[in-house]
Amino acid sequence: MSTTITIERRDLRPHETVTGRVEWQLEKEPRDLELRLCWFTQGRGTEESRTIAALPLGDTLRGERAFSFQLPAEPWSVNGTLVRIAWALEVVAKKTGSLAVEEIVVAPQRQEIALREIESARTTTKAEKWMKRFGRAKP
Repeated sequence: MSTTITIERRDLRPHETVTGRVEWQLEKEPRDLELRLCWFTQGRGTEESRTIAALPLGDTLRGERAFSFQLPAEPWSVNGTLVRIAWALEVVAKKTGSLAVEEIVVAPQRQEIALREIESARTTTKAEKWMKRFGRAKP
């Protein structure tokens, strides 16, 4: 049993098209086999996922098919201390579940955006910025 997703380009910008080929060879006849374009979150809090588009692959034991999906404007691929948003292509069969997953990056600069920790949740005033810049103590 094998399922392979081959992607022409893994680092994409919003609104571009992800293209490639999917091949499968299964032991049991699948039910409602499909290729999905989706995004998901990982990290603290409630994990979420959304299927953006799906391509039916039929109910055959083996096959191959080219695919092409237009990407939406958002969400972008991000990775931080608390949350990660990732994009993927996934082959799924109704009763079996996920058979193969390949991640891609969707962001304006074609790379996952690193979320940095903020120093403080409090807003810094202009006077505090000036004092910090010139090494003076707070009045």
